[in-house]
Amino acid sequence: MQNWMKSGSLLLMLVVIAGCSNGSAGKKPLPTAAVSGTVELAGKPLEDGEIKLLVQGESPSVIAIKAGKFSGNASVGDNHVEIRGFRTGKPIMMNDTPVGEPIRENYIAEQFNDRSTLKAKIEAKGTTDLKFEVESK
Repeated sequence: MQNWMKSGSLLLMLVVIAGCSNGSAGKKPLPTAAVSGTVELAGKPLEDGEIKLLVQGESPSVIAIKAGKFSGNASVGDNHVEIRGFRTGKPIMMNDTPVGEPIRENYIAEQFNDRSTLKAKIEAKGTTDLKFEVESK
């Protein structure tokens, strides 16, 4: 009787776990559309960076920013936006000798990336006039 109870308990646990899965394996991703726009820092084009556009539950779109402009594709709908600007930092040193490439460091304030409240609505026909103004740390 105990083996039956153990087997039944195991089966019940598997059913519960399967029922609690989010079911996203068969979920179709949202359609994407063309996006483009500009990012300025202190009224000037952000030279080198990236913009991340994300609809919850979807893969993020990360698009390079060069000379203040970006262009790519992102999920249609209300997107959370994160912006980072990069500059070359100090190289990693070992015994007073630089090792590898210098690191790129983000110098944009957290309220535009890690703690961002920025949003962008991406239309199915595309959204080509996004404009963001950011500040450095």
